[in-house]
Amino acid sequence: MSVFTMVVWIVAICVIGDIFKRKMSTKNSKSDDKNHINNDQVEKLISINQQLNQQVKSLESRVIHLEAIVTDEGYDLKQKISSL
Repeated sequence: MSVFTMVVWIVAICVIGDIFKRKMSTKNSKSDDKNHINNDQVEKLISINQQLNQQVKSLESRVIHLEAIVTDEGYDLKQKISSL
């Protein structure tokens, strides 16, 4: 084996090792970023969740009232629309 061939092999091994090391480093940092959620974000999500739950409850009660109005036998939708 000549000196030139030996140098090429050493450079190739170093480049491949560096590529592998960088790939593993970025893979670990991406997984750490995905799993890291701070307390402020959790509190904000809880607050948003509570607001949305309140809106859903409000909309459910409105739908119940509308269903009661429309299904009431004394309610005449056609007459109400005509009067408008």
